[in-house]
Amino acid sequence: MATDRLAKRSKKGSWFLGVRRSYIPISWQGVCIYMAYVAYIIAVPVAWYRHGHELWGLLTNVIPLNIGATLLTQFVASKTSKRD
Repeated sequence: MATDRLAKRSKKGSWFLGVRRSYIPISWQGVCIYMAYVAYIIAVPVAWYRHGHELWGLLTNVIPLNIGATLLTQFVASKTSKRD
């Protein structure tokens, strides 16, 4: 039922639906981008710890990379979305 409402609201070519300063994927392209983003956000700190790095390195190297990935995902979502 919820997917029917999202499908009705989506316009042709929209990957995301803008809702309350956030974006919900409504197409397969949006889902692929979102899943890649989530995998990156989880995999980078896990790989960092597996290679024996310490917390300070996480704060100075990994967190800025995750912030960059978040900003990039938000930018793509804003350019390929339909606002509610």
